[in-house]
Amino acid sequence: MKTNRIIATWPGSLIVLFLMGMLASCSDEVDFGEQYKKTVYIVNSNNLLHVEKHSFETMNDSISISVYCASTKPITKDLTVRLKVNRRALDSLNEIQTLADPNYVKRVMFPNTTDQLDEELYATIKAGEQYGVLKIPFDFPSSGLDPFIPYVLPLTLVSNNADYDINPKLKSIVYQVEMVNQYAGDYNGSSKTSPTAILGIQPSLKAMSINQVRMPIHNLSDDISQLLTNFMVLTVASDNSVTISPWGLADVTDLGGSSYDPVAQRFELHYQFVDAAANRHTVHAIIRNIDAPLIEEDEM
Repeated sequence: MKTNRIIATWPGSLIVLFLMGMLASCSDEVDFGEQYKKTVYIVNSNNLLHVEKHSFETMNDSISISVYCASTKPITKDLTVRLKVNRRALDSLNEIQTLADPNYVKRVMFPNTTDQLDEELYATIKAGEQYGVLKIPFDFPSSGLDPFIPYVLPLTLVSNNADYDINPKLKSIVYQVEMVNQYAGDYNGSSKTSPTAILGIQPSLKAMSINQVRMPIHNLSDDISQLLTNFMVLTVASDNSVTISPWGLADVTDLGGSSYDPVAQRFELHYQFVDAAANRHTVHAIIRNIDAPLIEEDEM
């Protein structure tokens, strides 16, 4: 016995048109809402340690910590985020980095943060926005602190008034302050000792104050272990003349006539130094900031 079966078939083009019509009719009516949970975290905390430059020339400075609320839809009410100083975050950083790098220099908490360990700090993300900033007043120039010590402020997100998730991998930051001035930076150039020896040099100049930088002597090692004997200080006067003096126990004599060109960001230095073998050298050096913009003489 044969069984009769009726098979209904639609042309392919009709099926496509039908589906398109269904989608079009639904697209204006369906709101899928939030696609994932709102999550709060600290910006620039992906490596835990974040180094930020602060200038000796800046008055009424502040440490700025940005917090972010990740979401597919903006928040509709102000979000208050609570943070605390967290010594454990610093201890963890120092322990991990010391194991990874034997030459790592341990970061140090700002002296006044010890009294703030139990204090609560707050940042606000305004309704309709995703970023908020915690500003902590910061006046390093008048603090009397050593600009060469890597001071840090370790902070951790604790809570928020909407109970949004806090990203566990981005909830802490160790904020390091690096003091700079207009003369600090990486330089290159030449350093000539009498009578004819000329060496290419690439010194890093570190800011000490608004008008002073520390620089390695001639071609001596700039390793931190040689800090007391291999460095000198450049002091730039208002007329751009430069005075050279020893750092630590270095035997350096200023020969006069040194200067700084603010347009070319270039130092011309004249001095003498005595090396570890008690030999005295007369040095004439010209160095320029590698980040200085091109000037006409460079283009010729």
